[in-house]
Amino acid sequence: MIRIFVTGDNHIGKKFDRYPEIREALSESRRASLRDAVRRAETEECDVLAVTGDLFDSVTGVRSTEVREVVEILAEFPGTVLVLPGNHDYHTGEEKVWKDFERMAGSVENNIIFLKTEAPLKLQVREESVEIFPAVCRSKHSEENAVGWIKRLTAEAQEGPAPDFRIGMAHGALEGLAPDMKNEYFRMTESELLKIPMDVWLIGHTHIPYPDLSEDRAIDGFRIFNAGTHEQTDLHNRTEGWCFLLTLEKQGTGTRVLARKVKTGRMRFHDLSLSVSEGSSLESQVQALTEPLADAAVVRLALKGTASPEDYADRARILDRVLGRFMNYEIVDDELSEAITAERIRAEFPEIGFASRFLTELLPDPKEAQMAYSLVIECREEGASA
Repeated sequence: MIRIFVTGDNHIGKKFDRYPEIREALSESRRASLRDAVRRAETEECDVLAVTGDLFDSVTGVRSTEVREVVEILAEFPGTVLVLPGNHDYHTGEEKVWKDFERMAGSVENNIIFLKTEAPLKLQVREESVEIFPAVCRSKHSEENAVGWIKRLTAEAQEGPAPDFRIGMAHGALEGLAPDMKNEYFRMTESELLKIPMDVWLIGHTHIPYPDLSEDRAIDGFRIFNAGTHEQTDLHNRTEGWCFLLTLEKQGTGTRVLARKVKTGRMRFHDLSLSVSEGSSLESQVQALTEPLADAAVVRLALKGTASPEDYADRARILDRVLGRFMNYEIVDDELSEAITAERIRAEFPEIGFASRFLTELLPDPKEAQMAYSLVIECREEGASA
């Protein structure tokens, strides 16, 4: 039996240019969550920590201090650490990030193995013999995936005894899971991978975990695992930040794989929407929506509907009072409007005019009044421009 802790798409060194005021806090959180993941792997008594690509966000823009901290974090793991280059941190031998990584790894005691060669890696884990087959990314984009050499090698007759476990590691878009409209992200298919004689495939690239494992219990029946990212990366990435924990057991001539997911993300990005009703205060409605969320979050809130004239006029201060506890918040309120009231009608339209009488009659139905008001304004603007 061996136990493997799987992570990937960590994107250490991500710049977070959209959030310049909290950029450093977001970067630090990613490194802290990686440290949490490594410590969890040790707590779970794992033998191997596998990083399935994109440990770093790029090959040139990552600070040396960040690389050093990553090496120190990975070196804390007492077992074997396997690091595969992905498409963001691809390896040709010239990339600064990997030169820094290998130099710094050589200066501290560790069990880190950088998988940069297309050749099986033989390990002895507990009492088990293990072979790792790394599919290394050599560029950021490719129409072909990197598992070709593994297909060719495993199709040939192998000399000597077979290992107890064969583990494939690859990085790229898994068809049906990750969008790859231009076929430029090392596309792989499940059927392609399953035809290759591996006990499991550990893959990276997609930031959403696949399959959708349970956090509470280990389940079996899967051979391809994409753990996603250890911490959410942006508003479009709908995840809490996960790693996978796998247990491989020999079962007759086959292998049983038990898997569950482990939450590791510290902070969240929330993309929220709220249909505002003037029936209750704007503050109470926003409070009810966001109260369950932790402070360590970036929030974008889209508002639509109608707010009372008082709330509409004071909405900036109301929203800051409720959302100011978060690391950052952004408001999209172009579909939020001020409720139509008799006072507003009198202020904008001649009291004896048709528009005033028409809108006043609709006041008992706020939704109809709002629609009618929008039409009247539109007609007035078209008339003025004619």
